[in-house]
Amino acid sequence: MALSLEEFVHSLDLRTLPRVLEIQAGIYFEGSIYEMFGNECCFSTGEVIKITGLKIKKIIAEICEQIEGCESLQPFELPMNFPVRKDIIRILPSLDVEVKDITDSYDANWFLQLLSTEDLFEMTSKEFPIVTEVIEAPQGNHLPQSILQPGKTIVIHKKYLASRILASEIRSNFPKRHFLIPTSYKGKFKRRPREFPTAYDLEIAKSEKEPLHVVATKAFHSPHDKLSSVSVGDQFLVHQSETTEVLCEGIKKVVNVLACEKILKKSYEAALLPLYMEGGFVEVIHDKKQYPISELCKQFRLPFNVKVSVRDLSIEEDVLAATPGLQLEEDITDSYLLISDFANPTECWEIPVGRLNMTVQLVSNFSRDTGPFLVRTLVEEITEEQYYMMRRYESSASHPPPRPPKHPSVEETKLTLLTLAEERTVDLPKSPKRHHVDITKKPHPNQAGLDSKVLVGSQNDLVNEEKERRNRGATAVAETFKNEKHQK
Repeated sequence: MALSLEEFVHSLDLRTLPRVLEIQAGIYFEGSIYEMFGNECCFSTGEVIKITGLKIKKIIAEICEQIEGCESLQPFELPMNFPVRKDIIRILPSLDVEVKDITDSYDANWFLQLLSTEDLFEMTSKEFPIVTEVIEAPQGNHLPQSILQPGKTIVIHKKYLASRILASEIRSNFPKRHFLIPTSYKGKFKRRPREFPTAYDLEIAKSEKEPLHVVATKAFHSPHDKLSSVSVGDQFLVHQSETTEVLCEGIKKVVNVLACEKILKKSYEAALLPLYMEGGFVEVIHDKKQYPISELCKQFRLPFNVKVSVRDLSIEEDVLAATPGLQLEEDITDSYLLISDFANPTECWEIPVGRLNMTVQLVSNFSRDTGPFLVRTLVEEITEEQYYMMRRYESSASHPPPRPPKHPSVEETKLTLLTLAEERTVDLPKSPKRHHVDITKKPHPNQAGLDSKVLVGSQNDLVNEEKERRNRGATAVAETFKNEKHQK
């Protein structure tokens, strides 16, 4: 029995999909062209179409308001995304055409079985490997164009979860680029200095592997005798957090502090910094070793800063090597498909399920024994939206401790790192090898001086990064000195 398309949709039980329909009498006779959203298709009388699902284009809603005992209805439309996919036609149910359900008398297998990357990942692992033909190729992918192009036959070997390191450019005067770096990346990195806005950030960043050595970039005047004041250029070795009692308006209060050693010219001095301290610190890096990314992530706690020192020679264009510096932020686990060219099934590529839109047609199962795979992974540059979606997803699983409250009486004096590098060029004592020390002991005697070249080199690195990051230079430094003299 023939029905209008709208009547058929209203009476359709979604659990019975897919359904096969035959175009009957209506406006759209043989040769008529149906166009929607810039996509054209031809409906002919007797044409057979397969209904695979229903998508909502808009919702009609009504607001009901009670006004003096009367109901006032305000109907309005809510537009929704209505994408059109190649080789899959989306038609409105209001199309003036009659259809006939012939599902029971038609072999639905004659239709193309089109699958998206999401559809493929929902398949069970036992169904792989499979042979497919690319119907719709992804846009802007970094794989060789000869693999993912319409009409190409590919093998999808398996699905799995893989680890990536989420990284961002260290840059503030331009939009930051974001990357997903595989642990198989063959380039090497050198560590770069980190910045810490508070003493609490120092507590989070300290490591058992080595003492955290920092330079203060802001002044802090302590309101209590037991707590240390800080001047711009002071250097500290950060050890452990503890608590101490201070007298506040005649009342004893327990304060969380960070036990440090202040580096003097020939000795060390015990220092207690309150965790709420809104100071400013920059790390001094003594480590000149070059690390592969897998070793970096094993030895140091994320996040930390690096720069590519040796690019990955196995890839034609290493986008990471051109960046001024990177912050390695999080270890991300994501969904991937392993694919290869049907003609060369041993060379495989990983493609991300959620960020590579591809449509394929299922051809057959793949029964050949390919032996060991050569898996090629690529550094993937992601968009700002994709970056924040990943950060939002990852951060929902863990809840870091809240930062301590700000102290209302903190007085700060800001100086740029450029000024600091010009003023602080004196030799300093070498860092002790111990990670934890008793800060009540006397300063370390007979300590040799720190290698001034290492310190100055680290400060010069900081100067270069500061120039790029804040786009100041000598003019800003001069203005800072001018303001200070005026205040005096």
